[in-house]
Amino acid sequence: MDNIFSANPPGVTEILNGKTVFVAGAGGLGSNVCLMLTRAGVGNVIVVDFDCVEASNLNRQQYFRDQIGMPKVIALKENLLRINPELKINTIEQKLTADNCTELIPEEVDLIFECFDSAEAKAMLTSFALSERSNIPTIAVSGVAGIGACEDITTSKGPGQLYIVGDGISEMNTETGTISSRVSQVSAIQAHIGIRLLLGLK
Repeated sequence: MDNIFSANPPGVTEILNGKTVFVAGAGGLGSNVCLMLTRAGVGNVIVVDFDCVEASNLNRQQYFRDQIGMPKVIALKENLLRINPELKINTIEQKLTADNCTELIPEEVDLIFECFDSAEAKAMLTSFALSERSNIPTIAVSGVAGIGACEDITTSKGPGQLYIVGDGISEMNTETGTISSRVSQVSAIQAHIGIRLLLGLK
């Protein structure tokens, strides 16, 4: 590994390089979380998503115009490896459901990131994590739409090993929409909470 992590705080790179994270969703939250974890030096990423890149994704997701039409997990892998060619990334081009969570989410991962859009998918994953992966911290999001104030975004500790980031209110629809700065703010908080947990900090 070259000196791309030379600006990290002392000792951080060595710890993060040995960690494995599971990221559910490669959209606005997931693609940004993966980007920040890769830049921080996390060595192993598993990312699952069934969707393809669309033009409307480019306002907030870590993709480029020439990747429109590509599966998101494939495009994301391409982009992350341009940052750190030594990253070990396992891409799963499937829809994560209640029926395949046990198969797709290894018991050995160090963190789970919930990065879905729909409330139903969020509830499904957090329920699975709390019941079947209760020893693994899960960082979820509730409320990221619109152009609300930065201070509206909060973090809270839920039951068990669950952490929740967001305003807890806003829903993505045609009236609220989503904008890059707010999605980036929330995903950065998600990633930073994750990095601290990986380092043994609370």
